[in-house]
Amino acid sequence: MPAPKADDISGQITQWRRMMAARPGLSDDDVDELTDHLESEINDLRTVGLTPDEAFLIAVKRLGGQDAVSREYARVHSDRLWRQLVPPSPARRQSNGLLLTLILATGCGLAVRLPYTFLGEAASGEFYPRAIGLLILPLLIGYFLIGHWRDEIELPHRVDRLGGVGGLVTMAGVLAVAAVPVALFPARPDSQTFWLTALHLPVSLGIATGIAYLGARWTDLSAWMDWVRFLGEAAVYYVLIALCGGVLTALIVGIFYAAGLPETAVSQIPGWVLPLGAGGAVPVCAWLVQHKKSVIENMAPVLTAVFTPLMSAALIAFLVVVVVAGDPVTVDRDVLIVFDAALIAVAAIVLFTVSARDAERRHVLDWMQLILIAAAICVDLVMLWAMAGRLGEWGASANKLAGLGCNVLLLTHLAGSAWHYCQILLGRAPRPAGASGLARWQCLALPVFGVWALLIALGFPPLFGWA
Repeated sequence: MPAPKADDISGQITQWRRMMAARPGLSDDDVDELTDHLESEINDLRTVGLTPDEAFLIAVKRLGGQDAVSREYARVHSDRLWRQLVPPSPARRQSNGLLLTLILATGCGLAVRLPYTFLGEAASGEFYPRAIGLLILPLLIGYFLIGHWRDEIELPHRVDRLGGVGGLVTMAGVLAVAAVPVALFPARPDSQTFWLTALHLPVSLGIATGIAYLGARWTDLSAWMDWVRFLGEAAVYYVLIALCGGVLTALIVGIFYAAGLPETAVSQIPGWVLPLGAGGAVPVCAWLVQHKKSVIENMAPVLTAVFTPLMSAALIAFLVVVVVAGDPVTVDRDVLIVFDAALIAVAAIVLFTVSARDAERRHVLDWMQLILIAAAICVDLVMLWAMAGRLGEWGASANKLAGLGCNVLLLTHLAGSAWHYCQILLGRAPRPAGASGLARWQCLALPVFGVWALLIALGFPPLFGWA
């Protein structure tokens, strides 16, 4: 929290109240009680000669960390924790952004469905692969920017908003650049560069969305871990919503069939419900993460802990197969693609695990992560060997060079992660500092991979003549 100014303690207390109210297990009465304690502590400190900013900081410290206080209340009032999952009371509904979320969700759903209505079957193979990110993420970026502007009005002393009009102009410029492949590049689904753009453009757009989410903090490397946590929770919510939506769609179709409606009419229902739901769920997930964060533990790191040993076994099995086969250059290309995806999954597993890691102590999971990273590094070296052999034997192509660059970046990232884990596990770095270095290394990968993805999406198609 930024240091309060001497002439505006009331504004800092208001900000502190808002942050406490967002914690699970705390009711409005609890926040009022804690605020009374805080103001009383500040007054006592002022009477002994402290300045307002000194009194505020010391009072907050004495009262206890926000997470510690909220956890204590949650233990005493566990029923309140679960009531956080239901819609808020009418008194608090005005400022929670639900109406805006529903409007943006409707916009996202229509943005996904309407191109098919106007373009027909051609949209499936030529338009959607490259444009799907541009149909949804601009509205999500707008959601975050509106949130920053609302905070600027309600909490004028917050420092994590994104520069008002300047932020809007910046995001508009980024989206305009991202729209270049869709608007100007030829739509040739039979070409390598078409699918390279389709795969890499959403990655760069995801980083741009992270900038909108973080606001002015996007220049702080360590702040990107908040975007990682957001993505992890949002992904879990999205899967749950998708499962429920699929069941609901099947139920509706079954009811309409049973009611005797014409088969041609009933068959149109999934074609509208599924794209509307798939697009509309994105802002809804963002709203859920923003307003329900920390109500339940972030599930993404829990899932990564489950998949860590399984992924390690898969990578080691691949290495055994390569040793038996003898020459990785002769391994089928589809196999190489699958294990490229596995290496990206390893990087994601490490990233989400670090996002929930306790910096104060070592864990058994740290050793498991180090084993996973070591296996991934060995697989990556084999992949690079295979790619170099294929380049020498069959010449360069867009796919080969894109894969080679991605594997070099992954190898660098995994090697750095292994080094940081070794420093922590061997006790060669102070634990908080070592853990901070590990987290910052993970965060560094996000903008680096985002820039690389943008270069592939925009540069490779004209460089290789749309081949």
